Formats: sequence, C-alpha cells, structure tokens
Amino acid sequence: MHGARKEGLSRRHRFAVQGSFGPVLRSPQKVRGTLATVHVAQGRPGISRLGIALTRRLVPSSVQRNRVKRIARELFRRHPVKLAGLDVVISLREKLTAEGREKLGTDVRTLLDEALRKASAG
Repeated sequence: MHGARKEGLSRRHRFAVQGSFGPVLRSPQKVRGTLATVHVAQGRPGISRLGIALTRRLVPSSVQRNRVKRIARELFRRHPVKLAGLDVVISLREKLTAEGREKLGTDVRTLLDEALRKASAG
C-alpha cells in the first residue's frame, strides 16, 4: 500500500512523554462514566492531545491494554473534541472484563461528547 494515507493519531495529538499528563489529571474538569473517566484541561489552541492512563492491575494482558489504547485513539481521532484545543486523558475506573471491553467504546464516546459540551460551556 505504497502512498496510502496513514489514518492513525499523529504525534502532535499525543502527549510526548508518558506521565506528562499529570496536570490534566489534577484538573477539576472531569467526566465520569461507568467504565472510564475523561479528564479535560485547556491546551494549546487548535491542537488537542490525548493521554491514556492504563495500569497492569486493571488490564493485565498487554494485548488487551493495546486494544483499549487503539479504541481510545480511534474514538479521539474521529471526535470533534480533537479540534477544540483540549488536553484529554482517559483512565479506566475498574478492572476491565470481556463485557466491559464491548461497552468501552460507547462509554468513552459519550464521555468525550459530555467533556466537549462542558469545555464549551465553561
């Protein structure tokens, strides 16, 4: 597939160093769902960044952790929050089960919608 456009999330839309999203986690603006929490802070204008906080305790399998990250990045990439100039960190609230993995995409999409609404209002 030479010349095909890569559709992943570009580096400028990710936090450069793991753990550099501490200020976003400490931000008072957050939206809690059943499976995840979305933390939001004002970022640079026009560039939103995504951080994903997963621990081995909540998702023991590296394969599953990577799958969760792919799902979160894809939802962020296709969501209007990407254009809002916000820094977003998604963290899981509890251990992820097989049933939870099925619902995670819907939960995160809803949380991103609500986070964008809150950020626009305030």
